[in-house]
Amino acid sequence: MWLNNRKSQAKRTATTAAIPAGFTLLELMVVIAIISILITLTVPAVQAAREAARRTTCLNQARQLALGFQLHANSTDVFPGNGGHTPDSVIRSIDGDEVGISTTDVVYGVYSKWGIGSPGRSPRKQPGSWGYAILPFVEQTAAYQAVDFTTLQSLFLCPSRGRPLPLPPLDDNYGEYVSGGFAWAQTDYAANSKISVNLPEVVPLSQVLDGLSHTFILGEKAYDRTVHGPTSWYWDEPIFSGGSKGTARAGLLIVPDNPGIAFEDNWGSSHPGGAVFSRADGSTDFLTESIDYEVLRSLLTPNGHEVLPNDTP
Repeated sequence: MWLNNRKSQAKRTATTAAIPAGFTLLELMVVIAIISILITLTVPAVQAAREAARRTTCLNQARQLALGFQLHANSTDVFPGNGGHTPDSVIRSIDGDEVGISTTDVVYGVYSKWGIGSPGRSPRKQPGSWGYAILPFVEQTAAYQAVDFTTLQSLFLCPSRGRPLPLPPLDDNYGEYVSGGFAWAQTDYAANSKISVNLPEVVPLSQVLDGLSHTFILGEKAYDRTVHGPTSWYWDEPIFSGGSKGTARAGLLIVPDNPGIAFEDNWGSSHPGGAVFSRADGSTDFLTESIDYEVLRSLLTPNGHEVLPNDTP
């Protein structure tokens, strides 16, 4: 019996010795290949899930801004205007001087002065944009009262675009800017300029003859990272300014965030395939960039008397 136990132990030892320690190079390469395939399959799904979450956040933000429009209209019987320059639209610059703010479009040779939000003004006299005017209705009363134009307003920034933090504007190949030396909070959403018109005009609720559910009040605006950026105001003037195309649009194109896009007066986003829009009744939609321009025109027109198909997005 003792001899048999010795033989069994020797056999197990020999068997164990025959098993190679660790992986062979071929086995390791196979494992690495499998892991690479799994990562390749998983990453797009993760990215898609993250973008879906960001788009949902964007939809919710646009809905809150639309609610701000509604509350403003319910309070004043008119939609907030886009503001405009007034003689008292001045700030104290970082050098201590009183200055206005402006953009000189060097491409078209146009010089424009902008309004600056002023608390307590009536809609027909408000020099700030719609974005400034609705701040009290989106729980930003302190920023409205203090005219706190340097603090970011996250509700106005789409998480998918992820634009860099603003810096004091610098003159570039497109424009020359006067900002008082400050970095002003900007917006990824623009109002429908047929609803938020420039000072001194405003649009009453009663003039939306096509119906609130058939009229857009705001949407995501086009953005070209080779033109726009943290130091540019070109077609991207800030929330607290008034009268510019940085805060209101009327174009009939929805374009993706890419270099060389037709961004002037148009809509767009970093979301694949389209952009987010809100209607005057507060409902919010994702419009594909392939939407017919006549349909988009009818949705931007408050009193065009157009008849839209039942399946209009």
